[in-house]
Amino acid sequence: MNILTVSQLNRYLAFKLKEDDKLKGIFLKGEISNFKNAGHLYFTLKDSETLIKAVMFRSHAASLRFMPENGQSVIAMGSVSVFERDGIYQLYVTDMVPDGAGKLQMEFEKLKKELEAEGLFDKEHKKQLPEYPKRVGVVTSEKGAALQDMINIMSRRYPLAELVIYPSLVQGADAPASLCRSLSMADCGDCDVIIIGRGGGSYEDLAAFNDRQLAYYIYHLNTPVISAVGHETDFTIADFVADMRAPTPSAAAELAVPDISDMRKYVDSLRDRTEKAFDFSTARLETRLASLMTRLGKMSPENILLKNISELEMKRKRLEYSMKNILTGRENALAGKIARLETLNPLEVLKRGYTTVYRKDGEMIKSVSEITAGDSIRIDFADGSACASVTDTERKKDVF
Repeated sequence: MNILTVSQLNRYLAFKLKEDDKLKGIFLKGEISNFKNAGHLYFTLKDSETLIKAVMFRSHAASLRFMPENGQSVIAMGSVSVFERDGIYQLYVTDMVPDGAGKLQMEFEKLKKELEAEGLFDKEHKKQLPEYPKRVGVVTSEKGAALQDMINIMSRRYPLAELVIYPSLVQGADAPASLCRSLSMADCGDCDVIIIGRGGGSYEDLAAFNDRQLAYYIYHLNTPVISAVGHETDFTIADFVADMRAPTPSAAAELAVPDISDMRKYVDSLRDRTEKAFDFSTARLETRLASLMTRLGKMSPENILLKNISELEMKRKRLEYSMKNILTGRENALAGKIARLETLNPLEVLKRGYTTVYRKDGEMIKSVSEITAGDSIRIDFADGSACASVTDTERKKDVF
């Protein structure tokens, strides 16, 4: 006989419940009672015949858009398991909405989680919007006010773009298929960007944009898609899978095309910057050109010739000065020598009263011993000469 402990039994039941896929991710409708908010939410869900205990942990409760209260009818999503300590089974709630639109909301949350797990919302799959689109496709109702708003905004902001309308149903059971057809036509229509959307409405009115097939269509399009469904507070599956979400159709028109007035300002700014850059470059080039002209002028043959002529003239003057100094020095030296020669000139001696005596044959007589009485002689004075005859000679006794 196999005897179990209470803990073993409760643990076994908990394991069995966790294995049952039918008890995972279920939707349960009921009325709240015994509600207690202790960070985690503890309450009971009941109908007219029975009840089940429920708990919603703090991490999930933080995402609720309403505060539950006793007597409120809700739809809860979660899984069934056993609370082992008390041996009771209960519902572990992961999401909850008020009854009414609650079913659609819960289906929306479930589809959102499934598509997110498949990677349809991943950022790496998002396509970049074109900066200057030439052709903008709009998938929406022809009769909606949202279309007129988009036409007005795009024609004012960027009249260069061609706006192509692909009419579609945006509400009702046939709307998802109609939206898919129009998207396919727009994707094949050489559009640079596609806007899909509609104006505001109830949660049920926007249900067409929460369709699984539409999400796959948007994901696989080659053209970037902007989703603009309802008001700013409305979120649809199309918003999450699209390459860009706009809070409203009007905002989508502003995201799809640039503002031509901003472009004009940008062009004006570029022109001003270009003109300033051109003026600066021109001034810098003019300065460089002037510098090069100065350098070229210094290196021109004419300037080199003038420089050489100037240097030659300077050297000529220096040569003349040197030659003059040399000649002056030579003249002074010659004058000195002439002066010395003059002092030795016999004629100068004669001018002082001295004479020279010569024989008749012209030989100079230097001693009295060279003549005798009766000899004819010539006496030269400074201013002339005289002939004489020697009558007598006398020799000095003390002559060396």
